[in-house]
Amino acid sequence: MLNRVFLWLLLIMGYSTGLSAQEGHKQPDQEFEVTVNKSLTIADVVKATLSRSPENFVIKSKENNAVALTKRAESFFANTPEISLSHQNDRFGSDQGLREWESSLEMPLWLPGQKSASKQKARMSEKEAEAYQDLSLWYVWGQVRELLWQVKLAEAGLDESRNSLEMAMALDRDIARKISAGLLPQRDSLLSKKEVMSRRMEFITAQKEYIHAAKQYESVTGLNQMPEQIEEFSVPDDEALAAPVLVLADANVEFLQADYREKSKEWSVAPRLSLGVRREKSSYLDRNIDSVSLGLSVPLGGGVHMGPKRAEAALALAEAERQREIVKREHRLHLHEAEHELEVCKSQLPLTQSHLELAQENLRLSQKAFDLGEGNLLELLKVREQFFMSSSQNSLRNIECKRAIARHNQIKGVVVP
Repeated sequence: MLNRVFLWLLLIMGYSTGLSAQEGHKQPDQEFEVTVNKSLTIADVVKATLSRSPENFVIKSKENNAVALTKRAESFFANTPEISLSHQNDRFGSDQGLREWESSLEMPLWLPGQKSASKQKARMSEKEAEAYQDLSLWYVWGQVRELLWQVKLAEAGLDESRNSLEMAMALDRDIARKISAGLLPQRDSLLSKKEVMSRRMEFITAQKEYIHAAKQYESVTGLNQMPEQIEEFSVPDDEALAAPVLVLADANVEFLQADYREKSKEWSVAPRLSLGVRREKSSYLDRNIDSVSLGLSVPLGGGVHMGPKRAEAALALAEAERQREIVKREHRLHLHEAEHELEVCKSQLPLTQSHLELAQENLRLSQKAFDLGEGNLLELLKVREQFFMSSSQNSLRNIECKRAIARHNQIKGVVVP
């Protein structure tokens, strides 16, 4: 038993020596840190993030698609015109001197209402491309908001754990002095060393969480700096814009409605107007005969072949309408969750503040009792633990409430200038 106690004392003395050496130096900085730039704004971060967003590929493709549909709708013909050229002679047949040359131009015609339907589809495609671009910007705003507040939360947790560690180390030094003066038993050194080790482990964990949040911020935004001011204010509902996710759902339905109307105006093959010229020469005549031809070809039974295409367009439209209702329902749910999160946060914040004030007073009284010899170290450590928890909860709750405002603004489509 004596050997075991002696071994513990050796371990404590060794740890105390290492700890004293560390206390004389500043805590080392974490491996990676996001610094504050006073001139940087949230809009600047969003712009940098948007330039790296993979959604840019889709945005460009949708814009090109709208331009292509507009050019087609403004075309003079319903489809690509064709030119044909033919020649006929009887040199390898009867060889009577027959010579014929013929050329014609085939021009697909727009059906009544088809051209206007194509123009409407092009306009809806352009509108959908703009809505998708707005959605991408809105999505990036949401990303940036979450990343910034995630860094803030991790930073607050790191500060709280650092303060707890410093208080534990200060207590350990005080305990060591009192033990040297014979005011406290040697076993109190064990408790204080364990407290320091626990706080140090929490500090290392908090460092890991901060580095993870900072690296994630850098990975998405491409920046290692963040704005100084990221706090937002609640925007009244009447001043909020329509959420881009709802605007895009409406634009998608309108585009497919225009596509269905265009399909309903189309035939399987467009009517064609042909204009041709012909020159012929035979053995019976010593001069050329020139003629002009004009023809019109109209397909028959086109409804049978267009039926599947129209049905496919109607199915795509129905699916878009179904998806729009799902988006609206999910948006209402997310809006309710954001409002409820904000309400709960506002209700809890005064309680966490009052709880912290009580914990501070309790710690003051317990520390005073311990200094006067009226309490033991174990009781003091329990009170300190309650204070650390209360302080951390209050600090994090303050930041979470500010994040709740940003989330509420985000779901309502609010963009901070």
